[in-house]
Amino acid sequence: MAKRTTVTFDDHDQGAIASVSDPERAEWAALVEAAAGKGITVKPGASQATIIRALIHAGADALRERALERGYAELAVLWPEVHDAAETRERRRRYAHRVDRVADA
Repeated sequence: MAKRTTVTFDDHDQGAIASVSDPERAEWAALVEAAAGKGITVKPGASQATIIRALIHAGADALRERALERGYAELAVLWPEVHDAAETRERRRRYAHRVDRVADA
């Protein structure tokens, strides 16, 4: 479902939009690439709405990636507490068994 929302941009916001809207800037190329990954086509002369939509998707992806990194960092801290050497050995044994079955086939 599409929804139209009114947003007020301050000077900083407008500067960010302008920088990614300029095909001569590196930010443009990065936005085009990020948008293409989401199925959004951004071409020179693209509407401001298209640019903003692409920025929202790129920003959301960056936040998800940051959240994953934080989660991995938290897990790395907890890992020694929950790590079970016997479980790791058993996992390796099962993996080796599966690999051997495939190699023998």
